[in-house]
Amino acid sequence: MNAESWGDLELLDHIVRGRTLSAAARSLGVDQTTAARRLAALERRIGAALFDRIGGRLAPTPILARVLDRLRTISEEAALSMAALRRATAELKGHVRVTSVGFVLARILAPALGGLERSHPGITLDLVADDQPLSFERRETDIAVRLGRTAEDSTRIKRLGDIRFRLCRPAGLPSGEHPVVRYGAALAHLPEMLALDRARPNARAALTADKLEILIEAALALGAEVMLPELSARRDPRYEVVDEPAGVADRPVYLMIHPERARVPSVAAVATFIEAAVRDWR
Repeated sequence: MNAESWGDLELLDHIVRGRTLSAAARSLGVDQTTAARRLAALERRIGAALFDRIGGRLAPTPILARVLDRLRTISEEAALSMAALRRATAELKGHVRVTSVGFVLARILAPALGGLERSHPGITLDLVADDQPLSFERRETDIAVRLGRTAEDSTRIKRLGDIRFRLCRPAGLPSGEHPVVRYGAALAHLPEMLALDRARPNARAALTADKLEILIEAALALGAEVMLPELSARRDPRYEVVDEPAGVADRPVYLMIHPERARVPSVAAVATFIEAAVRDWR
């Protein structure tokens, strides 16, 4: 059905319901002259009058009366479809909160946001740099991207792949013994820190910090070696990857979301965006 055909059926339905051209015009948001002109054009195309004018009211002629049930069905289905479209549109608007470590938010998700904005301009993302477990049940977050499998029992978890860490140093730094920058004792168990211990067991820690972004900048300032995501280091001309077999570690990337929130269209759209962003970055 083309737009003109549906417009004709919509006009007839509104006239039948309102019983006057003025009432139909108001419900359609047009003036009465426009409604009258459209009805006259439709009657000319059909070759028959569709309404009798009785006492200032419009009553369906026998020709139109024969299809009133079908007209009502089409109108009701159209109204239901429009309501469903409005609900879907409303659900694709609003805020979606995503938590992850700062590196993932800044280096993987933020550079890819243009695609999400073009596809779903009604969504506003709230990116929260927090590596502590947040509660989905209490709506502290909608989606979490973690480099480890820790979540509430009810959480839906999907592995998106791995991020490979490699021992790196500032570009141009000569080979030899150098200090390292690393996470502190609370994060010493992470795979990249264990790899750093294997590769540089006797190196002096010039600085400890709990954020990768701090280590990235500190290593440059201190002339120190550091464990970095390999792809990030290779794309950063300030760094070079050290050829050290022991200095390699893989961290799995997990997308975590509560099953109930996964059914909300805006949250599902953001989850799909995150999967694509991680896949493209890797």
